[in-house]
Amino acid sequence: MFPTEMEILLDIAKNKDSGKQLMSRPMDVVSEYIYYLCDSLVRRGYIKGNKTKGYRLTSMGREILAVPAENEARVKKAKATRIEYRQELDKLLKERLKASREAEHSI
Repeated sequence: MFPTEMEILLDIAKNKDSGKQLMSRPMDVVSEYIYYLCDSLVRRGYIKGNKTKGYRLTSMGREILAVPAENEARVKKAKATRIEYRQELDKLLKERLKASREAEHSI
């Protein structure tokens, strides 16, 4: 299971099965991808519902979250890793832009 999928399950569980709007959607994940993941979770039996009516956990989805503290820690670690990755990528892009600007000015 992908970290973002686990995040979706945790959001639905925290919202007491009222997953009409996923509250803590990561900033770098577009909503179309979230709905794609939700459809995948529906097909695999972890949740039921759809994006207009909302989503609810199935017994299989609740079973995955049976150890919420451990799973929540995994999701937090995945979020932190994603944030660190984005920060490093931003830093590299800025360095590349700066280098290309310096190269243009030296010509």
